[in-house]
Amino acid sequence: MSVVHSALGYLILLGLTWLVGTRTRQIPWKTLGLAALLQLLLTGLLVKTGLRQHVFSLVGHLTDLLRATALKANESLLFSGITSAKFTGDYGPIVALEIGAILIFIASLSRVLYHYRILPWFIALLSRFMQKMLGISAAESVGVSANIFLGMTEAPLLIRPYVQRLTESELFCLMVGGMATIAGTVMVIYATILGSVHPDIAGHLFTASLISAPAAIAVAKLMIPETAETETGNVQIDLPRDDTQNGLDAAARGAVEGMHLFINVLAMLIAFIGLVALTNQVIGWIDIWVNGGTATWSLQAMAGYLFRPFVWLMGISWQEAQIVGQLMGMKTMLNEFVAYLDLAAHMNGPRLLSDRAFIISTYAMCGFANFGSVAIMIGGIGSIAPDRRGDLARLGLRSMLAGTIATMLTGCVVGIFL
Repeated sequence: MSVVHSALGYLILLGLTWLVGTRTRQIPWKTLGLAALLQLLLTGLLVKTGLRQHVFSLVGHLTDLLRATALKANESLLFSGITSAKFTGDYGPIVALEIGAILIFIASLSRVLYHYRILPWFIALLSRFMQKMLGISAAESVGVSANIFLGMTEAPLLIRPYVQRLTESELFCLMVGGMATIAGTVMVIYATILGSVHPDIAGHLFTASLISAPAAIAVAKLMIPETAETETGNVQIDLPRDDTQNGLDAAARGAVEGMHLFINVLAMLIAFIGLVALTNQVIGWIDIWVNGGTATWSLQAMAGYLFRPFVWLMGISWQEAQIVGQLMGMKTMLNEFVAYLDLAAHMNGPRLLSDRAFIISTYAMCGFANFGSVAIMIGGIGSIAPDRRGDLARLGLRSMLAGTIATMLTGCVVGIFL
């Protein structure tokens, strides 16, 4: 019955996508069908077959290795006293220091891998596959593929010469791809946050970001179908070379970029968590004035009621959908950092979610679709193509909605196999 529940939810979410889109008669049935088939095949292979053990083990070991090496400087030099086994055993780890070390190290490593053409090789391979299978342009396929490995502002740089001339459908597809996936730099952090809850969480996060790419393309093309002639429809794009001089230069630049990202993450967490607390305080005063202080009104509760029906469509029970709806609301209004921290707290304390609900919610929240990302994307892509700022601003909120729907479709797909 749960399989039917998730499958029907997938179809209903696609129907809602069409309703909030341009609602033209030109429905890309082939793209929708092949994207759904690709999601099902990849999920089946990575979650239900014997391949899971090998892939999840490899991703898990690689994640552990990256985390351990990233924390070496903290433990041996910079913060040895407060990162020692005794200190963390008594007081727990200092999360901010771990986040900073991981972000800086992974950003540096990513820049090195790009300099030596290792990342471009993977991106090119995946983009050519998606271009041929899903019938999209080379610019779209490179942009969406790069978002699986890089961030939403770094990926468009790979197609910088073409961004100015992208059709509206292509530009929207690029934006939705950034909203529906996560960068490799933060995947290690999310795996660290949820590692105590599930031993295979790194493999699930990798799978979630991978299978959300075709979902993003399907949702984007359903909301805004392609009606114009694309410049790169039948050609291949050579990925640009990095402007770094050598591996050391790449590592240094990546470290600086990682530090900027770390500061941005800390700033957003401090600001957003504080804003939520302030809002809940105001809502609490209103609750006291109206109901005499029932302590049932909060921003999280409001988000839970708003997202509950849509979360239920993914195959989560109605009772659990209230909690997962709160998490999805926090992820959308704030960011996925806050949502994953709350999810870990729910699972490490008195468990209010089943393993099925936990896995589905992990997949559904694995994306950058939130209000803050809209501003980041407009600023990032707008700096590449200033003349498209108007289009970016007009499509910004719609791309956030599309990215949220895409990750929820991914939640439906994994729900079919659980």
